[in-house]
Amino acid sequence: SIAGGAAGAAEYSVGIGAGFAPDYEGSDDYEAVPTWLLSASDLYHPDTHITLAGPVLRSNFVPHPQFRAGLVGQWLDDRDDVDDDAVDELGSTDTALLLGATVGWDFFAGQPLSLTAAIDLRYDVANGNGYLVTPRLTYANAWPESRFSIGAELFGNWASDDYMSEQFGVAADEAARAGLDAHDADAGFKDAGLRLSVDYRFVENVSGTLLGAYSRILGDAADSPIVDDRGDENQFFVGALVNYHF
Repeated sequence: SIAGGAAGAAEYSVGIGAGFAPDYEGSDDYEAVPTWLLSASDLYHPDTHITLAGPVLRSNFVPHPQFRAGLVGQWLDDRDDVDDDAVDELGSTDTALLLGATVGWDFFAGQPLSLTAAIDLRYDVANGNGYLVTPRLTYANAWPESRFSIGAELFGNWASDDYMSEQFGVAADEAARAGLDAHDADAGFKDAGLRLSVDYRFVENVSGTLLGAYSRILGDAADSPIVDDRGDENQFFVGALVNYHF
């Protein structure tokens, strides 16, 4: 559908799949994880949508061909029972439910091509462990004459003191117990990276999606002993989904 046109019937998508991801943020050990997709698009305008892709919520509720605004969210599991014995000795971090808002601008006023500059602000409403500010540039193209569509996103995450301390800080008593150095992680950019997706529609209602992501942990987060000594600044994700559209 063309942005700015009249909304048609909403389209819904449900997907299920699996991937491989680090077993904590900054780990060099990987584990199999489930991944999923729940999406509703063309809600009351061709560019309005709400999508839950794995633990990440994205949306646009503004019926405008280029301006974007909506809710964003992300669930972060606690760091518990990880493969690395020294990091496991540090004990569990709190789970986090990061909720907030996004605003952005699509430089192309029409589908299937999209290039959107946006910024997300998300705060941990579950345990109050800080916030993330995420500038990102997202590209998407779904060729009408092809079964393929692709997506790419460049992103960075600026993290507050509380977030960095919870996820990457090591208190003196924890350090002594685990045999690691104490570390004070202050606010700053914690990572930057790239996400990619390729979707192929087998038939009208069924598609498959390949997912990949790379991020580089930065600053005080990279200097944390859970990353620098026991993990890896380079973080990868690969996954695949089968989706049903109706």
